[in-house]
Amino acid sequence: MNEIAELLQQKVGLSPEQAQEAAQAIIGLIESKIPANLQGMVMPLLGGNAAGGQASSGGLGSLLGSVEGMFGSKG
Repeated sequence: MNEIAELLQQKVGLSPEQAQEAAQAIIGLIESKIPANLQGMVMPLLGGNAAGGQASSGGLGSLLGSVEGMFGSKG
């Protein structure tokens, strides 16, 4: 989740507090849309876990890099 918050700070210019709250909201929304049987695989990538908590490692940077590579980076 920290990676999402950092990206929100850098790309959108949110304060650290705003970015943390936005990251929690984003992860909560994604978690609510993912079937329960897939949450154990997807949530660690977002910096969360299947129970909605925070994991120590997340692969969000590489995940976003892959997605940007598919669609072209806006950076």
